[in-house]
Amino acid sequence: MNTQVFAHRGASCTAPENTLPAFEQAAALHADGVELDVHLSADGQLVVIHDDTVGRTTNGIGVVHQMTLEQLKTLDASMGKAGFAGVKIPTLEEVYRLLQPTGLQVNVELKENEYDNGFAVIPKVLALEEAYGMSGRVFYSSFNHYALREMKHLSAKIQTGLLYAAALVDVWDYAASVPADAIHPNFFTLRDKNLVLQCHAFDIAVRPWTVDNEADLQNMFEQNVDTVITNDPELALRLRKENG
Repeated sequence: MNTQVFAHRGASCTAPENTLPAFEQAAALHADGVELDVHLSADGQLVVIHDDTVGRTTNGIGVVHQMTLEQLKTLDASMGKAGFAGVKIPTLEEVYRLLQPTGLQVNVELKENEYDNGFAVIPKVLALEEAYGMSGRVFYSSFNHYALREMKHLSAKIQTGLLYAAALVDVWDYAASVPADAIHPNFFTLRDKNLVLQCHAFDIAVRPWTVDNEADLQNMFEQNVDTVITNDPELALRLRKENG
């Protein structure tokens, strides 16, 4: 079985999402890669956090892009999980420093908000990828397909994936037109097994999110998707091994 397993925001089933311990656990489990989310802080630093506010995942209050890195680093990002008190919001550089020796791949989701259309992060993430020798191991996804098109304009070698939550008609044609190398759909939209076959015929990879229970994971493996993005990489890896 060729389907890869990516840990969604790290091993977020057992560790606080988008933190260094979550990525460490994913590496220890021998996941194929991790998925993470990137925002810019007020002082232009690449920080790894999903929401555009800090309230859900930390003990603080505020908007990420209005806070400096120093302010963000004062927050506890343990999300109340035992054994992780004091864990901090990491920078993307800290994550690369951790994962660079492991060989894991990294799916960087470019976030956007009402003040930033997602373009401002592009030169920064590309420069960091080059600085850490991560070329060939990093690909970029976003719900902002214009930002992904902009990346492709910079270099056709940059690997991109279109995030979407509702079913799209002939998505392989759309992906080719953007252009993008992959689709990253909500797994609920993969009801027609021909969709994966059609995408593969157009050399478009299929990486559904967020696939967490056994039946859904089995379904994705049977459809031969390229990657499953999951909060429970341990379960996904076990099922993949059992399926051969």
